[in-house]
Amino acid sequence: MANRTSWVAGNGVGFTWSQLFSSTAATDINQTTAIPTGSCVLSTITISNQTALDMFMDISARFTIGTAAAAGANFSFYLFGLLDDGSTYGDGSLTAGTVSTNVIAIPPFAVLPLRAGTTATGYLQGLSIPPGTFKMVFQNNSGFSLGSTGNVCMYRTYNINLND
Repeated sequence: MANRTSWVAGNGVGFTWSQLFSSTAATDINQTTAIPTGSCVLSTITISNQTALDMFMDISARFTIGTAAAAGANFSFYLFGLLDDGSTYGDGSLTAGTVSTNVIAIPPFAVLPLRAGTTATGYLQGLSIPPGTFKMVFQNNSGFSLGSTGNVCMYRTYNINLND
């Protein structure tokens, strides 16, 4: 009998697409006032990977921007881990659900390059996630403000099965 390696659904959300940022009106990525370029927001959604211990995540993103993006435009995602005090995420400079112009002092977790157009969609795959609890930060680097509605950002998790 030959052994093989395969993907297996994560122990957390698994293959079910789940919200990475709240898409409810006036929260996270669908603010009452559109998120300006250069601004970021810490998700109100907490991901607990302490028990699930998933290894990978994919991100599916669909955003609207006011004007067609230019070359080099992107959306950046940052992973802010929960610190040992049990209440601070990342450097503690962001408040969940509140738009900020703070400069993030760590490298991005993932970057989604944008094509020219007013709808910015993309798929980021195979992102290695740590054990523990974390929240994601979204940063708009499109050159324009996001639309205030219709923005959706989801994630799913998975692992590698070495026992087939």
